[in-house]
Amino acid sequence: MMGSWKRQLHLLHRWFGIGIGLLVLLWFGSGIVMMYVPYPELTEEERMAWLAPLDPALVAVDADAAWRATGVPGLPDAVRLNTVAGRPAWHFQHERVHHSVWADSGAPLEVNGEIVNASALAAAPGARWFGADVIDLDQWTFGRVSAHRPLYRVTADDAAGSVLYVSGRTGELVRDTTRSERAWNWVGSVVHWVYLTPLRKHGDAWRQVVMWTSGAALLLVLSGMVLGIQRLRVRRRYAGGRMSPYKGWQRWHHWLGLGMGTLAITWLFSGWLSVGPFGFPSAPGPSAQDRLAFAGGALAAGDLTVDAAAILRRHPGVLELEWRRVDGALYLSTLGRARRGLVDARTGASVETLPQAVLAHAVQALRLDVPLHLDMLHEADDYYYTHHRAAAFPVLRARFDLPQAPTFYVDPRQGQLVGYVDRDTRWDRWLFNGLHRLDFAILRTRPLWDAVVITLCVLGVLLTASGLVLGWRRLQRGM
Repeated sequence: MMGSWKRQLHLLHRWFGIGIGLLVLLWFGSGIVMMYVPYPELTEEERMAWLAPLDPALVAVDADAAWRATGVPGLPDAVRLNTVAGRPAWHFQHERVHHSVWADSGAPLEVNGEIVNASALAAAPGARWFGADVIDLDQWTFGRVSAHRPLYRVTADDAAGSVLYVSGRTGELVRDTTRSERAWNWVGSVVHWVYLTPLRKHGDAWRQVVMWTSGAALLLVLSGMVLGIQRLRVRRRYAGGRMSPYKGWQRWHHWLGLGMGTLAITWLFSGWLSVGPFGFPSAPGPSAQDRLAFAGGALAAGDLTVDAAAILRRHPGVLELEWRRVDGALYLSTLGRARRGLVDARTGASVETLPQAVLAHAVQALRLDVPLHLDMLHEADDYYYTHHRAAAFPVLRARFDLPQAPTFYVDPRQGQLVGYVDRDTRWDRWLFNGLHRLDFAILRTRPLWDAVVITLCVLGVLLTASGLVLGWRRLQRGM
């Protein structure tokens, strides 16, 4: 009976390895690429380079009049002012739909070829010509840009081989890619996330494929570990004093499996959890309801009558103004060449840091009448830190005295919620960021983290490559 059980496990390991081993090898290899080349995204630094400074002399229409020009009932959920194709433009978001109006004339902004070319030229000034087509989705436009569809995909002949994406709703540059970035992503994010357009555009189908393939890979490694330990002899050794009965490629695979098996299991298990099997919690951040409560309510009609031109005259060089409420008061977030700032909309004065009392009152609205513990952090803790993306400091940590221990992180310089954890999402932080990315404080210093992760990924590649060689040999014997 025992022999039959071992035989079945051996067959499972062999055929799972033949069937899915190449994908596991690619996962290890693509993980190294993703450390340095992430999936394309327009960063704030790239937006700073793309945007032109706002000219207050051209801002002739306030947000109130511009919003009424859209004809959309109610009030917008978000308001921004920036420059598009050399002209100031208001951008409103209402129920996740974008509406834009020229701030110099009050006419609705209708995206055309002239606007698209101007936006592309600002992002690729070295290009001599552009070729544009209208798309709904392609390989590089998953994620945040979906609200800007249709998109204008602009191919430039610059040295970087840029392909730029301009919003069909606001005329803004919303994503940029280069030839090198796209090439590396084909062996990075696309492979690692199984991010193939025909599959990824069907969200649930893609999730199921990733969940079942990573689950099968987990069974592959688990079965290999059981077999590897069962065949290891530490005391009653094999002939010649060997602890492993194997030779050649089999011996390499045995020892690499024993050395890397536990880590491979944790990587595959955490990757499996990343797609939320059986309702496993992910870390979504503060909810829309949380943000509304922190703001002290939605934008009011009076918020749209702010004299933006006067604010811009007082703060020259601003690239973008964004309306932001905190505890019922209106502030304007200013994007400049160097950094973001905050302006009191009532006085026009710069606000270096919002008072802790104001932030505490705003946070308390998130969980009314629940005891609240506040700490101003000047360095990282276990759940808010700089590693894969920058974290702003100082940050106010606000923890509510509830069984789930919901904790919010507030940027006092920008007056916004920048992080959230509770009991469930803490599990996600440790089981995914910890196990999958080796995101631990002791390893967070670079290049130490790079060296450790690359070394382990290379060992993972060797482990799966040796298994593929054995699988290929087995298939040849059966031919």
